Amino acid sequence: MASIIEAFDSTIKESFAGIKVLVWAVPVCMGYSMFNSALGNIIAIVTAVLFFGYLVQCSHNIIIKEDRILPGFNVLQYGLVGLIAMLVLLPYIGVGGIVAYSLLTFVKIPSPVWNQTFQIISVLLSVSVVLASYVVYARRLNPLEAFNMRKYFIGFFETFMSFSYLLVKLALWSVVIVGFLAYLFSLFVGFQNIIWTYIVCVISVFYCILGANYMAQVSDEIFTFVEKKDEENREKERIKSMGIE
Repeated sequence: MASIIEAFDSTIKESFAGIKVLVWAVPVCMGYSMFNSALGNIIAIVTAVLFFGYLVQCSHNIIIKEDRILPGFNVLQYGLVGLIAMLVLLPYIGVGGIVAYSLLTFVKIPSPVWNQTFQIISVLLSVSVVLASYVVYARRLNPLEAFNMRKYFIGFFETFMSFSYLLVKLALWSVVIVGFLAYLFSLFVGFQNIIWTYIVCVISVFYCILGANYMAQVSDEIFTFVEKKDEENREKERIKSMGIE
Protein backbone atom coordinates (compact mmCIF):
# COMPACT_ATOMS: atom_id res chain seq x y z
CA MET A 1 0.00 0.00 0.00
CA ALA A 2 1.23 3.49 -0.84
CA SER A 3 2.70 5.20 2.21
CA ILE A 4 2.88 8.93 2.84
CA ILE A 5 5.55 8.32 5.49
CA GLU A 6 7.66 6.43 2.95
CA ALA A 7 7.14 9.23 0.42
CA PHE A 8 8.20 11.77 3.04
CA ASP A 9 11.29 9.83 4.11
CA SER A 10 12.49 9.08 0.58
CA THR A 11 12.06 12.73 -0.38
CA ILE A 12 13.81 14.43 2.53
CA LYS A 13 16.63 11.89 2.75
CA GLU A 14 17.74 12.42 -0.82
CA SER A 15 20.88 14.47 -1.38
CA PHE A 16 20.26 18.19 -1.90
CA ALA A 17 16.48 17.72 -1.62
CA GLY A 18 16.19 20.77 0.64
CA ILE A 19 18.19 22.94 -1.76
CA LYS A 20 16.04 21.86 -4.71
CA VAL A 21 12.85 22.69 -2.83
CA LEU A 22 14.22 26.10 -1.84
CA VAL A 23 15.30 26.84 -5.41
CA TRP A 24 11.95 25.86 -6.92
CA ALA A 25 10.16 28.02 -4.36
CA VAL A 26 11.90 31.16 -5.71
CA PRO A 27 10.11 31.38 -9.11
CA VAL A 28 6.89 30.20 -7.46
CA CYS A 29 7.16 33.04 -4.97
CA MET A 30 8.01 35.55 -7.70
CA GLY A 31 5.08 34.48 -9.85
CA TYR A 32 2.68 34.70 -6.92
CA SER A 33 4.01 38.05 -5.67
CA MET A 34 3.92 39.64 -9.14
CA PHE A 35 0.66 38.01 -10.27
CA ASN A 36 -1.68 40.16 -12.40
CA SER A 37 1.28 41.97 -13.92
CA ALA A 38 2.57 41.05 -17.39
CA LEU A 39 5.95 39.88 -16.09
CA GLY A 40 4.38 38.07 -13.16
CA ASN A 41 1.97 36.19 -15.41
CA ILE A 42 4.81 35.12 -17.70
CA ILE A 43 6.87 33.91 -14.74
CA ALA A 44 3.83 32.06 -13.33
CA ILE A 45 3.05 30.29 -16.63
CA VAL A 46 6.68 29.31 -17.33
CA THR A 47 7.15 28.13 -13.73
CA ALA A 48 3.91 26.09 -13.88
CA VAL A 49 5.02 24.26 -17.04
CA LEU A 50 8.57 23.62 -15.78
CA PHE A 51 7.53 22.58 -12.29
CA PHE A 52 4.78 20.31 -13.56
CA GLY A 53 7.33 18.65 -15.83
CA TYR A 54 9.61 18.27 -12.82
CA LEU A 55 6.83 16.58 -10.82
CA VAL A 56 6.05 14.19 -13.68
CA GLN A 57 9.74 13.33 -13.96
CA CYS A 58 9.92 12.73 -10.19
CA SER A 59 7.00 10.32 -10.41
CA HIS A 60 8.54 8.57 -13.41
CA ASN A 61 11.89 8.17 -11.62
CA ILE A 62 10.17 6.46 -8.70
CA ILE A 63 8.20 4.15 -10.98
CA ILE A 64 11.26 3.03 -12.97
CA LYS A 65 13.32 2.68 -9.75
CA GLU A 66 15.88 5.38 -10.48
CA ASP A 67 18.45 5.98 -7.77
CA ARG A 68 17.70 9.69 -7.78
CA ILE A 69 14.07 10.69 -7.19
CA LEU A 70 14.56 14.44 -7.49
CA PRO A 71 16.51 15.17 -10.67
CA GLY A 72 18.63 18.24 -11.27
CA PHE A 73 17.61 21.41 -13.07
CA ASN A 74 17.46 20.48 -16.74
CA VAL A 75 15.08 23.26 -17.72
CA LEU A 76 14.67 22.20 -21.35
CA GLN A 77 13.81 18.62 -20.39
CA TYR A 78 11.21 19.61 -17.78
CA GLY A 79 9.75 22.23 -20.10
CA LEU A 80 9.20 19.59 -22.79
CA VAL A 81 7.87 16.97 -20.35
CA GLY A 82 5.60 19.52 -18.66
CA LEU A 83 4.22 20.86 -21.93
CA ILE A 84 3.48 17.40 -23.32
CA ALA A 85 1.95 16.29 -20.00
CA MET A 86 -0.33 19.33 -19.90
CA LEU A 87 -1.49 18.72 -23.47
CA VAL A 88 -2.10 15.04 -22.69
CA LEU A 89 -4.07 15.85 -19.54
CA LEU A 90 -6.03 18.71 -21.13
CA PRO A 91 -8.97 16.53 -22.30
CA TYR A 92 -9.23 15.02 -18.81
CA ILE A 93 -9.15 18.50 -17.28
CA GLY A 94 -12.09 19.39 -19.50
CA VAL A 95 -14.00 16.26 -18.48
CA GLY A 96 -13.17 16.86 -14.80
CA GLY A 97 -14.38 20.44 -15.08
CA ILE A 98 -17.66 19.31 -16.66
CA VAL A 99 -18.14 16.68 -13.92
CA ALA A 100 -17.51 19.23 -11.15
CA TYR A 101 -19.75 21.88 -12.74
CA SER A 102 -22.59 19.43 -13.33
CA LEU A 103 -22.53 17.95 -9.83
CA LEU A 104 -22.12 21.26 -8.03
CA THR A 105 -24.71 23.09 -10.13
CA PHE A 106 -27.50 20.59 -10.67
CA VAL A 107 -27.37 18.38 -7.58
CA LYS A 108 -28.55 20.00 -4.36
CA ILE A 109 -29.13 18.18 -1.07
CA PRO A 110 -31.50 19.82 1.46
CA SER A 111 -29.28 19.13 4.46
CA PRO A 112 -26.43 21.70 4.58
CA VAL A 113 -24.01 19.19 6.12
CA TRP A 114 -24.70 16.48 3.54
CA ASN A 115 -24.72 19.02 0.74
CA GLN A 116 -21.26 20.28 1.72
CA THR A 117 -20.02 16.69 2.03
CA PHE A 118 -21.38 15.95 -1.45
CA GLN A 119 -19.66 19.06 -2.84
CA ILE A 120 -16.31 18.01 -1.37
CA ILE A 121 -16.67 14.51 -2.82
CA SER A 122 -17.65 16.02 -6.18
CA VAL A 123 -14.49 18.13 -6.29
CA LEU A 124 -12.36 15.14 -5.30
CA LEU A 125 -13.98 13.07 -8.06
CA SER A 126 -13.32 15.74 -10.67
CA VAL A 127 -9.68 16.07 -9.62
CA SER A 128 -9.33 12.28 -9.66
CA VAL A 129 -10.49 12.30 -13.28
CA VAL A 130 -7.27 14.17 -14.08
CA LEU A 131 -5.01 12.36 -11.60
CA ALA A 132 -6.03 8.94 -12.93
CA SER A 133 -4.60 9.93 -16.31
CA TYR A 134 -1.51 11.29 -14.54
CA VAL A 135 -0.72 7.98 -12.82
CA VAL A 136 -1.08 6.19 -16.17
CA TYR A 137 1.00 8.70 -18.16
CA ALA A 138 3.80 8.97 -15.58
CA ARG A 139 4.66 5.28 -15.95
CA ARG A 140 6.06 5.45 -19.49
CA LEU A 141 5.82 9.15 -20.41
CA ASN A 142 4.01 7.91 -23.50
CA PRO A 143 1.14 10.24 -24.55
CA LEU A 144 -0.82 7.36 -26.11
CA GLU A 145 -0.61 5.42 -22.84
CA ALA A 146 -2.65 8.11 -21.08
CA PHE A 147 -5.59 7.29 -23.36
CA ASN A 148 -5.55 3.58 -22.59
CA MET A 149 -9.09 3.46 -21.21
CA ARG A 150 -8.65 0.02 -19.69
CA LYS A 151 -5.75 1.19 -17.52
CA TYR A 152 -7.47 4.49 -16.85
CA PHE A 153 -10.61 2.93 -15.37
CA ILE A 154 -8.55 0.36 -13.46
CA GLY A 155 -6.68 3.20 -11.78
CA PHE A 156 -9.52 5.66 -11.29
CA PHE A 157 -11.09 4.33 -8.08
CA GLU A 158 -7.73 3.70 -6.41
CA THR A 159 -6.59 7.18 -7.41
CA PHE A 160 -9.73 8.72 -5.92
CA MET A 161 -9.28 6.92 -2.59
CA SER A 162 -5.52 7.56 -2.40
CA PHE A 163 -5.81 11.24 -3.32
CA SER A 164 -8.54 11.80 -0.73
CA TYR A 165 -6.38 10.14 1.92
CA LEU A 166 -3.37 12.23 0.87
CA LEU A 167 -5.32 15.49 1.23
CA VAL A 168 -6.52 14.54 4.71
CA LYS A 169 -2.95 13.75 5.82
CA LEU A 170 -1.51 16.95 4.33
CA ALA A 171 -4.29 18.97 5.96
CA LEU A 172 -3.44 17.48 9.36
CA TRP A 173 0.26 18.19 8.84
CA SER A 174 -0.55 21.75 7.80
CA VAL A 175 -2.49 22.36 10.99
CA VAL A 176 0.69 21.59 12.95
CA ILE A 177 3.42 22.96 10.66
CA VAL A 178 1.77 25.92 8.93
CA GLY A 179 -0.41 26.66 11.95
CA PHE A 180 2.61 26.97 14.25
CA LEU A 181 4.52 29.17 11.80
CA ALA A 182 1.45 31.32 11.19
CA TYR A 183 1.06 31.84 14.93
CA LEU A 184 4.68 32.99 15.28
CA PHE A 185 4.42 35.35 12.32
CA SER A 186 1.14 36.79 13.58
CA LEU A 187 2.86 37.64 16.87
CA PHE A 188 6.11 39.13 15.62
CA VAL A 189 6.05 39.94 11.90
CA GLY A 190 2.62 39.69 10.33
CA PHE A 191 1.71 38.11 7.02
CA GLN A 192 2.13 41.01 4.60
CA ASN A 193 5.80 40.36 3.83
CA ILE A 194 7.90 38.43 1.34
CA ILE A 195 9.36 36.12 4.00
CA TRP A 196 5.97 34.62 4.87
CA THR A 197 5.07 34.33 1.18
CA TYR A 198 8.32 32.49 0.47
CA ILE A 199 7.81 30.10 3.41
CA VAL A 200 4.31 29.22 2.16
CA CYS A 201 5.76 28.66 -1.33
CA VAL A 202 8.47 26.37 0.09
CA ILE A 203 5.85 24.31 1.93
CA SER A 204 3.64 24.20 -1.19
CA VAL A 205 6.54 23.03 -3.39
CA PHE A 206 7.43 20.33 -0.89
CA TYR A 207 3.81 19.17 -0.69
CA CYS A 208 3.65 18.94 -4.50
CA ILE A 209 6.83 16.85 -4.63
CA LEU A 210 5.53 14.69 -1.80
CA GLY A 211 2.27 14.24 -3.71
CA ALA A 212 4.14 13.28 -6.89
CA ASN A 213 6.09 10.69 -4.89
CA TYR A 214 2.92 9.30 -3.33
CA MET A 215 0.98 9.12 -6.61
CA ALA A 216 3.94 7.32 -8.20
CA GLN A 217 3.63 4.67 -5.48
CA VAL A 218 -0.07 4.41 -6.26
CA SER A 219 0.69 4.00 -9.97
CA ASP A 220 3.26 1.32 -9.26
CA GLU A 221 0.90 -0.60 -6.98
CA ILE A 222 -1.99 -0.50 -9.45
CA PHE A 223 -0.23 -1.30 -12.69
CA THR A 224 2.71 -3.54 -11.82
CA PHE A 225 0.37 -6.49 -11.34
CA VAL A 226 -1.77 -5.52 -14.35
CA GLU A 227 1.22 -5.20 -16.66
CA LYS A 228 2.69 -8.46 -15.39
CA LYS A 229 -0.55 -10.28 -16.18
CA ASP A 230 -0.68 -8.65 -19.61
CA GLU A 231 2.86 -9.79 -20.32
CA GLU A 232 2.03 -13.33 -19.22
CA ASN A 233 -1.02 -13.37 -21.50
CA ARG A 234 1.02 -12.10 -24.43
CA GLU A 235 3.62 -14.77 -23.79
CA LYS A 236 0.94 -17.46 -23.68
CA GLU A 237 -0.51 -16.18 -26.94
CA ARG A 238 2.93 -16.16 -28.54
CA ILE A 239 3.64 -19.75 -27.40
CA LYS A 240 0.20 -20.85 -28.58
CA SER A 241 0.78 -19.19 -31.94
CA MET A 242 4.15 -20.87 -32.31
CA GLY A 243 2.57 -24.21 -31.44
CA ILE A 244 -0.06 -23.81 -34.15
CA GLU A 245 2.58 -23.06 -36.72
